[in-house]
Amino acid sequence: MILAKTPQYFVENQCFMLYFNTYQKIKSPHMTAVLERQTQISIADFLSREDFEEGYIYELINGEIMRRQSPNTAHQDVLMQLGALMTNFIKASKLGKLYPAPTDLYFDQDTNLVVPDLSFVSTERCHIVQSSGYILGTPDIIVEVLSKGTRNVDKGTKMQLYKKFQVPEYWIVDPAAQAVEIYVYRDGDYELVSSAEESGEVASVVLEGFKLEVSAIFE
Repeated sequence: MILAKTPQYFVENQCFMLYFNTYQKIKSPHMTAVLERQTQISIADFLSREDFEEGYIYELINGEIMRRQSPNTAHQDVLMQLGALMTNFIKASKLGKLYPAPTDLYFDQDTNLVVPDLSFVSTERCHIVQSSGYILGTPDIIVEVLSKGTRNVDKGTKMQLYKKFQVPEYWIVDPAAQAVEIYVYRDGDYELVSSAEESGEVASVVLEGFKLEVSAIFE
């Protein structure tokens, strides 16, 4: 869930459309904060709240409200490059659809609602994409692009959540290190199957045949 009252823009890169907001500048640390730990919050309560501040992204993980600042342009540049390359491959083979943030992902209808940077849903699992515009269920691939404020959450809390709901493939993209790590869910845990830093190639397991020269997304 994203709250912002500023103009919205579309950026087109070949076949890939990324939806961006220009956000108000917030004078607070670039970090992810847990707002409530005392009691478990339901999705219904989360969606009905009226005390969320504008310019932040809010998620619900295991009943805890998480707040982070909107991504900066460096984050979005990497996301746009990777999204374009993945979408072109997916479209060419009619494998499914790639959904960029801010697409809401409900892992369940109780206590877990997140906003991944990218979510790939295969044609075989298209039923989890709801007509009202959100995903209900486990996508085939999730991609998170790290930022200063989300690094620990993306590599910790969210990775554990994605493992809990058995997301088949999880990409962690690190603009600061110019690195990409691909994890595959196997035997109840995530296994690092491909990685590269600054240069070199990584390969998806779920998107068979999709290979990425990592330097291409950090230009």
